Amino acid sequence: MKIVIELYDHRYELWNYPEWCLGETRALAYDHEVIMVASEEQIAEHLSDMEVYFGWHLPEEKFVLAKNLKWLHSSSDDIRRQLYPAFVESDVVLTMSRGTRASAIAEHALGMMLYFARQFHICVRSQMRAAWARGTAWDHFPNFQELDGSVLGIIGLGRIGRELARRCKMLGMEVIATTKKWPSVKPDYVDHIGPPDELPLLLEESDFLVCCIPETGDTDIIMGYEQFKRMKKTAYFFNVGRGTAVNEDELVEALMDHLIAGAGLDTFQREPLPEDSYLWRLEGTLITPRIAGIGPHFWRRTHNTWLNLLRRYLAKEPFDEVVEKKVMVEIEIGGEGSEDKDAEALKKPGGSIVEKGN
Repeated sequence: MKIVIELYDHRYELWNYPEWCLGETRALAYDHEVIMVASEEQIAEHLSDMEVYFGWHLPEEKFVLAKNLKWLHSSSDDIRRQLYPAFVESDVVLTMSRGTRASAIAEHALGMMLYFARQFHICVRSQMRAAWARGTAWDHFPNFQELDGSVLGIIGLGRIGRELARRCKMLGMEVIATTKKWPSVKPDYVDHIGPPDELPLLLEESDFLVCCIPETGDTDIIMGYEQFKRMKKTAYFFNVGRGTAVNEDELVEALMDHLIAGAGLDTFQREPLPEDSYLWRLEGTLITPRIAGIGPHFWRRTHNTWLNLLRRYLAKEPFDEVVEKKVMVEIEIGGEGSEDKDAEALKKPGGSIVEKGN
């Protein structure tokens, strides 16, 4: 069996497949051919007879040549690019590295919360001018907050939302959340969970409101001027989910009208964020360039997921989670009934993977 790994030659070393990962894969699949390609020419040599592909994304022009492919594992937790019709209609099994960045993103959101709660943005601006701005800080006293005793609202209690909730509960916060995927048992680190139509409750009660939802057809623009108008004037809004959930022009307007105290954003409607966006220049904003998912344990977590699946594949055992491609497409385009199907996008496939195995 030929296993091809295409995770090479990224301009930033962070995203290149480490040697120790390759060694672990070869040790597990010791009696199979494990190929680490390092160029477009090399991947072209192996497309026709590879059975397993591990990479970020296999584009359609390569996929149509991969006649022997049975399983594709994406190292990303965003598989939208892979859902082109030819792949969706094929029998190739799709898995993905879900939740490998959840801890990093949760801590990024927590850092943004502390940044504003302790008014670090005032201090940083003063530091750049070499100004001892104690008086300025005192003038901003009403905006100083403590997380302990504050209310955290989480829009989207998925893996990122749960990691954030767990950390913030330990800091003494009251945690309220909305979610589509209803948990069978309410986590003890969440005080209240409601469906998406309880967003008004989060708007009115939260001191810190964090959007963690994925970008799907039915989550476009859930936060606009009217929603910000319902929030506390002392509240802060954060987006570490997808940029399409927020109307940025209306967020700027809300900030200029002092409807909320500030906003921290790691994801945007357009990326890179245009230079002429007012979000760059408002005092009450913190802009980070889609880096929330970066962390030292990314490859270890990603590789553990891959190795666990590969071990099952080699043993001809069913996978724990297989992406239901057609269901996922319906969710992505926001088709009718997509909310009901959201929880079906990942499910146990029974014995199907055994039949597709080596």
